[in-house]
Amino acid sequence: MARELWDAYDREGSPLGFDLVRGEPLPEGVYHLVVEVLSVTHDGRVLITRRHPDKAWGGCWEYTGGSVVKGETPVQGALRELREETGIIVSTQDLHPVYVDVWPRMKGMDADIYHSFVVFFDPSEQTIRLQEGETVDYDLLPYEDFKRFLMEDRFVDVVRVRFLDYQTDFDRIMTEHFK
Repeated sequence: MARELWDAYDREGSPLGFDLVRGEPLPEGVYHLVVEVLSVTHDGRVLITRRHPDKAWGGCWEYTGGSVVKGETPVQGALRELREETGIIVSTQDLHPVYVDVWPRMKGMDADIYHSFVVFFDPSEQTIRLQEGETVDYDLLPYEDFKRFLMEDRFVDVVRVRFLDYQTDFDRIMTEHFK
């Protein structure tokens, strides 16, 4: 099986010119890019997926996310992750940036730079398809129900923390879209 390669970045998001290998420790002061996409239907329901039991945080719920691979931009990574994990295909202009957040190395986690997006989609025009080995179930929750569900232990805790840190931005995007 081919190794997944990532581009190395400094804390400011500038490329360092060398590759990282998924699963190998990152050198001190080196970051890799991760994307997260909050997918919302045209009638205001949020798509959440349940992680495969064999993955970290197995059986917990989250919204779409994953590592940006070598040569990709965050936007390209977001489009790919969304397509791979959910089957949803959208274009670059459908992605609404929410935040960029730097997370230092923590217990069991790499140092990451998160790029977050919201995308609105029409479920009658998309077929939600789960990625084998990644996701095992999905649900569509009205936004206010999603925000309550997010607080449960069944939701990936670090995803919850980032959402709550930027909830005002998510709320603003939702309000602007649905006014």
